[in-house]
Amino acid sequence: MPASAADLDFYRALLAAAPGTPALRAQLAAALLAGDDPDAALEQADAALAADPALLPALLTRADACKRLHRHAAAAADLERADGLAPGRAAILLALGTAQAECDRLDAAEATLRRAAAAAPEDAAIAASLGSVLVRRGRFGPAEALCRRALALSPGLRAPQQNLAGLLAAAHPAEARAHRDSAYRGQQIFIEPAARCARTVLVPSAADNGNIPLRHLFPRETTTLIRWYVEYATPDQDRALPAFDLVFNAIGDPDRAPVLPAAAARFFAAPPAPLLNPPAAVARTGRADLPALLAGIPGIVVPEVVRATPAAPPVALLPALVRPIGAHGGDGVRRVADPAALAAALAAGEAYVTRFVDTADAAGWYRKYRVIFVDRVPYAYHLAIGRDWLVHYWTAGMAQDPARRAEEARFLAAPEAVLGASAWAALAAIGARLDLDFAGIDFARLPDGRLAVFEANATMLVHPEDAPMFAYRNAAVARILDAFAAMVGRSVRA
Repeated sequence: MPASAADLDFYRALLAAAPGTPALRAQLAAALLAGDDPDAALEQADAALAADPALLPALLTRADACKRLHRHAAAAADLERADGLAPGRAAILLALGTAQAECDRLDAAEATLRRAAAAAPEDAAIAASLGSVLVRRGRFGPAEALCRRALALSPGLRAPQQNLAGLLAAAHPAEARAHRDSAYRGQQIFIEPAARCARTVLVPSAADNGNIPLRHLFPRETTTLIRWYVEYATPDQDRALPAFDLVFNAIGDPDRAPVLPAAAARFFAAPPAPLLNPPAAVARTGRADLPALLAGIPGIVVPEVVRATPAAPPVALLPALVRPIGAHGGDGVRRVADPAALAAALAAGEAYVTRFVDTADAAGWYRKYRVIFVDRVPYAYHLAIGRDWLVHYWTAGMAQDPARRAEEARFLAAPEAVLGASAWAALAAIGARLDLDFAGIDFARLPDGRLAVFEANATMLVHPEDAPMFAYRNAAVARILDAFAAMVGRSVRA
């Protein structure tokens, strides 16, 4: 129950009578937090801890206030101290693991939440949180088991339903749909309040995978997000949405875009606020649509792509890459060289088949460049260099090779100089042709200077680096985030 003005006056009166009592100050801090004043709560908790650094209630209130203010690193530090003072308490460990996950410290979060699970094996929230961390770490089998356990302990939890909907989508679509229905049919709108709200952004989203990662694009300290899962929109929901300043369509994958019910279709047809990444523009960026969309731009190669069925394998594209529909990050991609291998790869059902273009340099190295478009302008984001044709940043071995990291740093500092003026002009033309407010492109540079385009769409992750080894990337990340913030500001003012 929120603290009343009378409660706050009571604690202030007690403090006036006994100003040197840190326990009373900690109680006032808790009351202020209950009254939704995290800044004042933080001030009082700090004063209590200055008098008694081992005062656990003050430390926990401080951590909770920091969480409300979206200062998750500070919350994690406070909770680590709290765990030292009261080791093994499941509630503290759950809060700590959650804060570590918010800071992208997934190794630490998993270890902490496993300690919490050992302390409270029947706690559904702990099982659900650990399952969510394992999903983010790509350990899908153990994640599924934990999500199922969380639901067995507490069938009403939403996060395990959401995770299972994604985990089961490929192998068990009917069960995945049932979990999605359970997660969203009863509630379609979720508000994530900012600590100090400067603007509110409505974020139409898909209940399935395929949304743009927003964690770092919108500062949570100042931006309130209203997530609207449009697939489940009720008949007149577009007319009763909470107030907002801007609309950012987070549905970035055309293959995962839901069929819009009437309320969502009506909303997108005449949005009442500026709309970034409109669905019609996103719909043109499917893998099979990209060659036609980018046709005629000088200096690029866009390999032919078809959406193939087992009944009609496109042998003319061999050698080729076979990719499950809606897959990203190299999940399920197979390289095939002959008709028998192509037929085997398509046996599971419809898939994208892309003509394989060998982009290795003379020494056998493969390079995958990523550029982010903000308001159609290209910004360098990363360069992965590896020996395998399927190049991904965290599997390429960049952490083990200072020379490759130095090459990436040179690209990030001066991308036009590294790629050449004509290649950079080609990227600018691609950004204009995509016509999206936020998108990205993965590509390689061929020996003749042309760019081989792998994909170009909106489902691109941008995030700062915590590891000192990769800190050189953060200046490029900051340029992207600053450009995005400026675009949002212009859109709101417009």
